[in-house]
Amino acid sequence: MFFTGAFRRPREGNWAVGVTLLLIAIAEGFCGYSLPDDLLSGTGLRTTQGVLQSVPVAGTWLTLLVFGGEFPGDEIIPRLFLAHVLLLPGLLIALITVHIFLIVRLKHTQWARTGRTNRNVVGKPMFPAYAAKSTGLFLLVAGVLTLMAATMQINPVWLVGPYRPDQVSTDSQPDWYLGFVEGALRLMPGAETVVWGHTLVWDVFLPGAVLPLLLFLGMYAYPFLERWLTGDDREHHLCDRPRNHPVRTGIGAAVITFAAVLQVAGGQDVFAFVLGLELPALTWFLRISLVVLPVLVFLAVRRLCLALQARDRRRILHGHGTGEVRRTPDGGYQEARVRIPNAEHYLAVTRDLPRPAEPPARPGRLGRRSRPRRRDRLRTALSHWYVRDRIELPASESEQRRIAARLAGPDQAPKEESDC
Repeated sequence: MFFTGAFRRPREGNWAVGVTLLLIAIAEGFCGYSLPDDLLSGTGLRTTQGVLQSVPVAGTWLTLLVFGGEFPGDEIIPRLFLAHVLLLPGLLIALITVHIFLIVRLKHTQWARTGRTNRNVVGKPMFPAYAAKSTGLFLLVAGVLTLMAATMQINPVWLVGPYRPDQVSTDSQPDWYLGFVEGALRLMPGAETVVWGHTLVWDVFLPGAVLPLLLFLGMYAYPFLERWLTGDDREHHLCDRPRNHPVRTGIGAAVITFAAVLQVAGGQDVFAFVLGLELPALTWFLRISLVVLPVLVFLAVRRLCLALQARDRRRILHGHGTGEVRRTPDGGYQEARVRIPNAEHYLAVTRDLPRPAEPPARPGRLGRRSRPRRRDRLRTALSHWYVRDRIELPASESEQRRIAARLAGPDQAPKEESDC
């Protein structure tokens, strides 16, 4: 989906609601994970207490505030239960309601197909189409959850025992949604600093508190950053194909790779045991992969997107092969090719690619242009890096006008829309 609409059209607000829903869902899962108070969940709470205590200056007070006293305390389980069954579900219901209202107002995005433009939304009615789909999905999820409740056993306290601070379960791992935090804690080298008699535990604070904070701040800020780089504040209803935005797609793939390496690192001891590897060697391999692999994935995905654009250009110019070989008048052989279908051509050429931003002109003395400000130069450089990678597709002058008409927003007057 394309999240670069103007703030007055609250697309960024809808994106923020989605990120907040993710954050609350993780908190909801963590509270439920910690409620059994067995060795596994107790170990997770102990890790949380360590992360809170690592916060400079306020760590001790945060721990006392959350746990209600010295760890493990007597108030943490009732607090987790109240948050798990009342507070967090209420927030989820409220934000889902806001999300649905925003969808009704903003409408959904759609892939470029014949008849679909930035000025219309071609879809199915809420009733009976979407109502039937949502009801079916609800019943399917309810059935799976009922089956899991009847047949699966998770963390039985009578087998693993109640939590004791001096014991830890074998192969103790967090649930998948917090695996990246555990992996970061395991990969971070030891680093401490003593300042005025106080120890700053960087090897816990940075991966346990700073990294998740930066991750979610980056998710909140991304649509605003992209709008600042591209200067695009229009309303959009057509989805962008990933291949048409190589840098954006590469960044997404790099972030997923970064999180995947951390997820694997969260179970490094289990992988080392099962695969017969040495734990220190595996740890160093994952540390190097955490730095190198996202960069390689970014470069590979960006190149792949450009290759797919080049493929679209070849198919538009030469069509696609039929598998039939014909003899040419000069005695050679070549594959017969036919024009690509209209729907595929429409999807390929209907793409909204912003141009790199240029620094604004600033009048100087004696009518001369002054040098752009450092902030403008930075924005220009980042904008060129972000949107410059593209392969132009062949289109006649009249076809370019039709494409511009498809991409024109509701507040723009298209000159030609005969095929929209």
